[in-house]
Amino acid sequence: MSTTPLVFDPRDPDVIQRPLDTLLRLQAEDPVHWSPLLKGWVLTRHDDVKSVQMNSGVTSDRLTPFFESQQGEERARLSDLIRYLNAWVVFKDPPDHTRLRTLLNKVVTPAVMRDLEDGITELADGLLNRIAARGDGRFECISEFANPLPASVIMDLLGIPREDMEALRDWSMQLQPFLGNATSTGDKYETGRAGIVAMADYFRTAAKERQVHPRGDVISHFVMLQQTGQISEDELIGSCILFLFAGHETTTNLIGNGIRALLANPDQKAKLLADPSLAASAVEEMLRFEGPTGAVVRVVKEPFEMRGKQLRKGDRVYAMVNAANHDPAVFENAAQFNITRSPNRHLTFNHGIHFCLGAPLARAEGRIAISRLFARFPNVALASDTAEYMDTLTMRGVREMPMVTG
Repeated sequence: MSTTPLVFDPRDPDVIQRPLDTLLRLQAEDPVHWSPLLKGWVLTRHDDVKSVQMNSGVTSDRLTPFFESQQGEERARLSDLIRYLNAWVVFKDPPDHTRLRTLLNKVVTPAVMRDLEDGITELADGLLNRIAARGDGRFECISEFANPLPASVIMDLLGIPREDMEALRDWSMQLQPFLGNATSTGDKYETGRAGIVAMADYFRTAAKERQVHPRGDVISHFVMLQQTGQISEDELIGSCILFLFAGHETTTNLIGNGIRALLANPDQKAKLLADPSLAASAVEEMLRFEGPTGAVVRVVKEPFEMRGKQLRKGDRVYAMVNAANHDPAVFENAAQFNITRSPNRHLTFNHGIHFCLGAPLARAEGRIAISRLFARFPNVALASDTAEYMDTLTMRGVREMPMVTG
């Protein structure tokens, strides 16, 4: 056992690039770890992360305590961020969570997701055709494939034009540091406020148009819910922003991380190429091995004990999902990437009442993305061995991924 003191510093460049090195040591030696830097508890074992995901003694509303701790001018400039983010179902507890989740479940049904699959396949093939048509054998996977695929799908569902993708992506990226940035470079509060206000203005304009000319899209459905008093205007706008943000950022990282894992494990890639029916199982292992969810953050509302540690009211809890997905107590040969792993009880999509609403869509997009990419370019490879990971605790993904078609 190492004698170096255990310290989880999310600002450390090595931790940003390779978080599991530290997190798995915590898992073995100090699974309920107090981080002075985060001012919260870092949980790394599967049972503990799952327990917190289901514990009614913790709250998903981690923003209100933060907002209420701010004073004067700082509080004023955070008001727009809190206004719309607090309308997200992921930051709500019952009964508001139950009410809003029930309404959203009617929008994103498994049947709707199945009906989208032909369109997702067509989108994937179109993006790959564009890459092939350039003829230079090179492409940047995130911006040319992993992001525009889920972004186009979610924009079509919302009923907004694909030509607005770049602006909406920029606004989403402005918001992302506020939700999970570790190093706090720049003014993430002002940047996040600018991004969310721009998205709110965009969706407010779209909603007003649907009030006059309703369509068969998600925004029109949200407008109907507001007009019948089932949701507020802030919940309408906030839900549109959540659909956009969560509906493509998570899947972008799933696809990017999954491709990297397959290329780093040529035996598993060969197995997939030999039997494309393994794509669904491969996606589950992609979700486990280096999933798009770094951490789920909660706040203690009723004190409780975990592994001899006292978690007090108001304490933050960082449930490190990717560490839990490598817990050897649950996953045999956890460090091995195995696309036929069964059972695969990863926690990437959360557990309990906050199970990811878009999980069926993300799974379909991931499965189709890897299937079509490797069918079109079976010898595709990374153009560089280095990768810069996003500086965020809550998400896991690379900023860019240059590739060659082979």
